[in-house]
Amino acid sequence: MKRLLVFIICACTAQAVWAQNHTVSGCVVDKATGNPIPFASISLKGTYKGTTAAEDGTFLLEKVPGGQQTLEAWVLGYDKNTAEITVEGDVSGIRIPLSERSSEIDEVVVTATRTERVLLDVPIATQVISGHSLEKMQQASFRDLLEYEIPGVEFTNNGGYANINMLGFGGKYVLFLVDGERMAGESFDNIDYNRIDMDNIERIEIVKGASSSLYGSNAVGGVINIITKKPDEPFQINAGARYGSRNEINGNLTVSSKLKWGTVSVTGTYKSMSPYLLKERAPLEEIYPDGTIVEKPQGDSYVAGYTSYNITPKLTFNISDKLNLELRGGYFFNERNPGGIDGTKVRDRFYDYNGGGKLNWKIADNQNFSLSAYYDRYDKYDFYMLLDETEKNYENSQFRTSLLYDLSIKDKHYIVAGADFMSDMLMTYMFDSEGANDKREAYTWSVFTQQEWQLLKPLTLVAGLRYDYHSQFKGHLTPRIAFMYRPVENIAIRGGYAGGFRSPTLKELYTNWWHPYGGGFQIVGNADMKAEISNNFNISADMRFGKTAITAMAQYSDIQNKINSVWLHEDTIQYRNVGHARVFSTELTVTQRIGRCVSLQGSYTFVKDDLGKNSTVRPHTATFKADYTATFISRRYSPTLSLCGKWLSGMDTYGVGVIDDGDVSGIEQTADYKVHYEGYTIWRLSLDIPLPFNISLSLGINNLFGYTPRFSSFYSSISPGRTYYIALRWRLR
Repeated sequence: MKRLLVFIICACTAQAVWAQNHTVSGCVVDKATGNPIPFASISLKGTYKGTTAAEDGTFLLEKVPGGQQTLEAWVLGYDKNTAEITVEGDVSGIRIPLSERSSEIDEVVVTATRTERVLLDVPIATQVISGHSLEKMQQASFRDLLEYEIPGVEFTNNGGYANINMLGFGGKYVLFLVDGERMAGESFDNIDYNRIDMDNIERIEIVKGASSSLYGSNAVGGVINIITKKPDEPFQINAGARYGSRNEINGNLTVSSKLKWGTVSVTGTYKSMSPYLLKERAPLEEIYPDGTIVEKPQGDSYVAGYTSYNITPKLTFNISDKLNLELRGGYFFNERNPGGIDGTKVRDRFYDYNGGGKLNWKIADNQNFSLSAYYDRYDKYDFYMLLDETEKNYENSQFRTSLLYDLSIKDKHYIVAGADFMSDMLMTYMFDSEGANDKREAYTWSVFTQQEWQLLKPLTLVAGLRYDYHSQFKGHLTPRIAFMYRPVENIAIRGGYAGGFRSPTLKELYTNWWHPYGGGFQIVGNADMKAEISNNFNISADMRFGKTAITAMAQYSDIQNKINSVWLHEDTIQYRNVGHARVFSTELTVTQRIGRCVSLQGSYTFVKDDLGKNSTVRPHTATFKADYTATFISRRYSPTLSLCGKWLSGMDTYGVGVIDDGDVSGIEQTADYKVHYEGYTIWRLSLDIPLPFNISLSLGINNLFGYTPRFSSFYSSISPGRTYYIALRWRLR
């Protein structure tokens, strides 16, 4: 018996030693040339084991457990790749090919066609920001990401809220989606950017230009679709913490799992920041046609702080090989602190409840069908601090259900067709001048189709048509005709025409509110307005020459029945159809890699509209970004230093003011005045350092040279000056 026991112990010990003592060797090579790639990082997926390839591309990984294993290899300038191996002893001769990359052309995207397509083959111009790039950027918020990284985007101050302008289009023309679903709630035509968790983003897809034929109203200026992460391991934990100036605190935790029956993940975030004061360096000057300059009293204004948290669970069930069900929901809370004395008395509290599901049926390898339903409700309360009481004054709820079918015929003909129903309800005290809450609703039924034909190998044509029936504005057809031409493999030319349709928002139709600040003025809706109809033309070219990528784009929009807020006189603003509006914009982006350590990117945008004195766009914008990875310090733990900047040109805006001509009759006279907003530049410097045990450390300085606006107004920057941050990320997989 003792001998048997000793034999078992020895056998088990030998087995344990054998299981942990294998070696795996091989070489990392360039997929296109077959040449070895030096100093690539190789790791055993699901463990902390890893090594670095030698100068000739070879590697040796020791103490590898037996069984099925996955090797991961990556290096700057190449796409990550994996190799599946079976370890039953020492393994040699493994080759891991890596594809050189100059952009995100191999990403699978969905926004431009509502079907999964490789970015390289998408006939509609689409920009992608990958999750890997987002990790390197370490932006604190989605708003910061758009402001620093996307050319032609600016945020200004509107009542303490961030107000977006993208290539001449405000927030009501840009459709924001999360996993393809609209977001309820708006603050001055913007979504609540705090709702978006930067650490749970797989990628961001940006379609600039009209996409109403697929997405309906609000997609005239573009679509920004945030795709959230999906589990790809049996057990994963992602955690992060960040601390910065203005008492900025960000924390996030995601626990997820991929199993045979499906996936499960839960993400939680916490964010807070103190309000900050915009101190004016000079008074705002109203310049009148006769040369008179009226200086407004110089003062300071607050940009609101916040405390927010959310939790987002997601489940998928693989019902069969061809049928799966996706379920997701979320809860979000945000307390907005307006700052100053006001912040000690009354604060805004926001709550969001959302949930829905999507059933996907793979009818065949070339056919798919999906049915989805999603509900999103965004509430706002006044929170009276001293009384510890809340009063509801706003609710926006949206319900949307959709059917979608797509078909591929011999990979040369793609058809997508679907139907949508959406209800939109808004309740607010701003609908009644007496201050009582009132409710308004609108409904939209839609059917749409988009088809692609690859007529010749280099030429693809696109045709789309959508019909929307709005409960107030009746029926409207929105067409699209586009093409993609590839004269050679590394050049793609895209262009075409797209119709646009935007129904007035419930706020634009029914607001009747006395605004108590700024001296007080009335904001009035207009239920007799017509829907905006637009004709939009675009042309773009993507060119890739080795390590150089060039993208050029131009678009022109002619908007009929343009809706704008108009000063009727000094104390009344009304929403009105102001006639035609034309917006022309161009964008040029050049990306250049120098070796495997340096990446440079520069862009320039120009925007011109014919709104005259109603225009609020800065015509010129330029961005610059440089990344340097110091591979000589540590091949495996190579830090990346990034410098990015954005320059925005100056602009003039116009308003209506009272002039004093010395007439003792007491009759007031009004005239247009001009306000000049200076151009400005903001820079950002960051350092990202990979550390052992899947930990990353990030350090950064925002607004490196400390720009602050001369004065605080509706169209001035909301930058608080120079700020600092430090962040840690940890991943267990």
